[in-house]
Amino acid sequence: MLPRSLALVALWTCGCAPALSTFQPAHVAKKGHVQAELGLDVSIPTGTLASMVDAGVVLADAAESRELSEAERQALFEAGGALALNPPSVTPHIGVGYTALDRWELNLRTTGSAFRLGTRYQLLKSDEHGVDLTAGAGVGRYVMEFPVGSILGIVELEDFTRWQIDLPIQIGKAGTWYRVWGGPRLMFTTFDTSLVLDLPAFTGYAGERELASFSGTGFYLGGQAGVALGYQHVFFGFELTMAEIFSSGELTVLGQRAVALDLDSFIVYPSVGLMAEF
Repeated sequence: MLPRSLALVALWTCGCAPALSTFQPAHVAKKGHVQAELGLDVSIPTGTLASMVDAGVVLADAAESRELSEAERQALFEAGGALALNPPSVTPHIGVGYTALDRWELNLRTTGSAFRLGTRYQLLKSDEHGVDLTAGAGVGRYVMEFPVGSILGIVELEDFTRWQIDLPIQIGKAGTWYRVWGGPRLMFTTFDTSLVLDLPAFTGYAGERELASFSGTGFYLGGQAGVALGYQHVFFGFELTMAEIFSSGELTVLGQRAVALDLDSFIVYPSVGLMAEF
């Protein structure tokens, strides 16, 4: 139980899940000024993704004492794919945005396992229109792999790649002591990975090694809202994102069996941290 508990902690703290938070107010800084943020996100998948992972943990334990059926082996691969798509995770994030032109911001963000380059344009200003409104776009790329094997034990993830495109749209207001913002959360992702199943050897059963590939797309559709309190330049904030992921993938084992997977699930995604503007 202790190794399994440590594996869960390792997965939760690896920063593996897609970053659904924005942690930005609904306005950009004045021309020549900077906005920055630093904090932690928590990704909590529910539904299909959570059920697949739970089933995979049970089967990984069972493989230590008996031979797995073909259906059980496939279920283990599916659990690995679910973890690759959106595992439970605590994700650190740090970002900075620079307003190069009036109303137009360039921003860069890292979440431990990924980098994102984005831009925002402020369409409405509160002093002119009563509210702030920004819209933008960003592209993210994963640059690190994460320990699926630490939780499923006999399943390893190799050659993992993921690209993400998101469209942040936020409306809100800001004052000397507060920031409030909210809006829809839209993100599209593509992913591809190899999965390796190392089945253990024991009496009457020789160890085996099976290979599979898993690839697909996902679309996150939801909303988020945030509030931050502070004074002038530094604020402490909380943001909550809730989104449905509509995802489909194809699992191919040994280049022969192709199985279509429906991984639609609901994601709860709170975030806390510091925001600064100077």
